[in-house]
Amino acid sequence: MPWISAKSADKLVFGQVIKLEIGKVMRIESFKGDRWVEITKIREDSFNVVESGFKKKTYENVSEKDLKNLLKRIFDEEFPRSHQLRVSIHSS
Repeated sequence: MPWISAKSADKLVFGQVIKLEIGKVMRIESFKGDRWVEITKIREDSFNVVESGFKKKTYENVSEKDLKNLLKRIFDEEFPRSHQLRVSIHSS
């Protein structure tokens, strides 16, 4: 899944992150690569989220329930004018 539409990115990413293996990292970045978000699955229902762009912030032990709202807010703030986002998955 190299490129996805920014309009539906929060829903697509949430669906894929839930299916990730523990210890895997999903990275979503802008076209230029200067802004990105990394989501690491640390337990079955817990995630770490690193935001690097307009804001530089780390969220630890985010529950699955809170992750959906957090992703929506981060994507709206970090990728306001983006049309396409690059997605990659790797080990931590």
